[in-house]
Parts: sequence; C-alpha cells; structure tokens
Amino acid sequence: MINKTDEQSAQLVKQAIKDDPSLAIPATDIQVTVKDGAITLKGEVANIEQMNLATNTAKAVGAVDKIKNNMEIADDNTSK
Repeated sequence: MINKTDEQSAQLVKQAIKDDPSLAIPATDIQVTVKDGAITLKGEVANIEQMNLATNTAKAVGAVDKIKNNMEIADDNTSK
C-alpha cells in the first residue's frame, strides 16, 4: 500500500468530490483539509443527503484514518 501525504490525500478527496455526479454542489463549496491522515470537510451543502454523500465520497478515497465533518446545511429561509 502506498502512503499518501496529507496534501496528496486532500487533492484526491477534492477531485473525488468534484467528479461525483451525485453531488449537486460545486466542489469549491467544500473545503478539504488533511492533517496526519485525518480529513476535515467544511462548507455549506443543501441538505443532509449531500452532506452524507460528500462524507462517503471522502471515505471512498482510502488511506483515511478518520473524517471530521464540519459541513453545515444551507438556510434557505430568505425572508426575515
């Protein structure tokens, strides 16, 4: 098994999220950081399904020790 650096892992996760056709959000809306093999996802998604899809896509990359999900669901309430 090849050891990936944190930077390589982050790039692989970003690319996987960008390439996943089931994710209806721009990849730029999700920030990916990796430290010591632990991935952190940040950003805003439309719903819980999109959050779970992004998390599962990151897991599928492999060579991941753990994933911390700091994503938030967008507030569609525009009236105040």
